[in-house]
Amino acid sequence: TVLQTISIFDTLEVTPATDGISLECSDPRIPSGEENIVVKAARLLRDAAGVRAGAKIRLTKRIPSQAGLGGGSSDGAMALLALSRLWNIAPGRELLMSLAERLGSDVPFFLCGGTALCAGRGEEVYPLPDAPLSNLAIAWPPSGMATKEAYGILDEKLTSPRDPHRIQDIVGEVVSRRLTQKRLFNRFEEVAAHGDKAQEASSVKKALLAAGATRALMAGSGAAWVGFFSGSEEAKAGAMEVAREGFGAAAVTTLDRKAYWEQTLTGFGKELLP
Repeated sequence: TVLQTISIFDTLEVTPATDGISLECSDPRIPSGEENIVVKAARLLRDAAGVRAGAKIRLTKRIPSQAGLGGGSSDGAMALLALSRLWNIAPGRELLMSLAERLGSDVPFFLCGGTALCAGRGEEVYPLPDAPLSNLAIAWPPSGMATKEAYGILDEKLTSPRDPHRIQDIVGEVVSRRLTQKRLFNRFEEVAAHGDKAQEASSVKKALLAAGATRALMAGSGAAWVGFFSGSEEAKAGAMEVAREGFGAAAVTTLDRKAYWEQTLTGFGKELLP
């Protein structure tokens, strides 16, 4: 797959604690116990570094859950970085990537950012030249799509043996700096087209196109969709129009690697830049 960072973000705040790891989340629907990826990241890092200190963590959610937008994965990656700073440890990039891989398939990507080719289960990350800036509106329905469920439904290889060069074509266009919307595809749209959520997925896509998107593409494993717009004002207007239809929506831009790290690590962690 080819992954791309965008400008929507959650916020993690970490403060010292004498012992133990605690998490408070702004979204009450998201579990804050041992099953949360931020707590898992904290425990993995603490064990790997031999740290006894604790931490209080507050997570402010803006990225919708079960939307295919990498909200949980990015939170896990940033927890590793923020707690490294809090506990005054320097785990090194190799250890950070190893811990990120243990947390989840897409987590290592968020220690890279920008545009990247990911292979294997997503844990192999190969940075690419930054794709062109795109103005986007993302939209999502009230109900999400669990990643495990989506992969379970899509029962053949993600890159179809009938058309094995499609990912190579995208990478080629990124490298040559001439990526076009028509080259993009997402096999998980096949999942969205069937089952009890098909009508909901179709409605989100149609709403984006009706709002002026030149193309609508499913985000990750769903349930969010990404609409491409000609400019930032058009994307903002499109997001507002989709929101009036009753869907969650936000206007965003793609983030190149430099902008991603500037937004992510404001004022610290520059030694971790790729």
